Amino acid sequence: MRRHMLLSAYVLTPGSHFGAMWRHPFSETDFCDRELYENLARSLDRYGYDYAFVPESLAVPMGDDGVWQTMTSRGASGALRHDPALLVSPMIGVTRRLRFTVTLSTTFMEPYHLARTLSTLNHFSHGRMAWNIVTSAGASNAINFAHLTSLDHSDLYERAEEVLTVCNDLWSSWDEGALVADKKSGVYARADKIRQIDHKGRHFDIRGPLTLPYRENPTLMAAGVSPRGRDFAARWAEVIFAIQNEPAAMRELRDDVRARAARMGRSPQDIRLMAAVQPVIGETRDIAEARAAHLDTLVAPDAARSYLAAMLGLDLSDVSGDAPLQPILESQHRRPAVDAGGTLAWLAKLLDTRPDVSVDEAAIALSGSTGTPRLVGTAVDIADQLQALFEDCCDGFVITPTHFPGTFEEFGRAVIPELRARGLVASHHQDH
Repeated sequence: MRRHMLLSAYVLTPGSHFGAMWRHPFSETDFCDRELYENLARSLDRYGYDYAFVPESLAVPMGDDGVWQTMTSRGASGALRHDPALLVSPMIGVTRRLRFTVTLSTTFMEPYHLARTLSTLNHFSHGRMAWNIVTSAGASNAINFAHLTSLDHSDLYERAEEVLTVCNDLWSSWDEGALVADKKSGVYARADKIRQIDHKGRHFDIRGPLTLPYRENPTLMAAGVSPRGRDFAARWAEVIFAIQNEPAAMRELRDDVRARAARMGRSPQDIRLMAAVQPVIGETRDIAEARAAHLDTLVAPDAARSYLAAMLGLDLSDVSGDAPLQPILESQHRRPAVDAGGTLAWLAKLLDTRPDVSVDEAAIALSGSTGTPRLVGTAVDIADQLQALFEDCCDGFVITPTHFPGTFEEFGRAVIPELRARGLVASHHQDH
């Protein structure tokens, strides 16, 4: 059977990997309107996307200076976040094929809550749920959970391992067929097919069972790029979410996680990599390039500096925008955000080619795409670039918008039919 490309829409507002998304003249701005997401879901379903992917952060991102106001006032990425599980709930109700990825933290959420929330969504969606598993580090996450003990990198993953173990045990605490609902006999569920999990670990003491019947587990996604994060993905994940700017980095990440999985006894081919990409589509290449050039004019320098500070864990409050970035990186103790792995690789390449790059130049470039590849051209050009990546180093793509939700509509109208004509994406009636 021919391998098909997975396509996901990255549902992040008011800024996305393009930090000034809401300022785009084609963007909606009422991101608290339920109908916006319902209409988006219908559109994604119609065009043949596989997933709607909702990321997460638990506070407004900020750097070491603790200032969140700029990010919020400028509508930068992370300034507004819905609860992912609640956001997809109305989207589930208006679709029949589209799958949903929700990002939920193993650091600040209890495994029983996670297992029940995901099980409910999986029941309501008839098995269309995926869980993007994240650990949460950095001041901008912990500031709203000060009552919890601060965990270091190793502890974050140790807790995450225990959370996944508990969730899997809870999901399997009901055998298939335990729920009978036999009105004549008066037996609703067979207790002999339901078990306590009696888990006692370092972080959790949980008896169980789950208060929901069996449903197949959600698809598991992970995005860690550190050695510990790669081990975690190799043990648990079916999909790797990659924010990598270069094909070689995508290939290295997929190959390495697959090799780790094989050493753990898993089939390497069970792990697929979906890479974030930012398409800028034009009727002609000149139009597409003009649209791409226009994007950077929408980025406010102060918002870009705040985002750079948040991603790298810097204090830029007293730093001039035209100051060289390299000496600042060398003089400050950096605490990168938990999801900054791709950004660090992007930054290293930028400094290698432009060692004298200024703070604002780097910040605006980062806010342009957060290190994800920007694919510029006609629909055919975009399809060519996606096909090359797909055949070389990845299994699908997370489409990150420059305007919301219009990017997904443009991509669905222009690029997906081209991919389908090449046999790269499945037809609407095929399984993915």
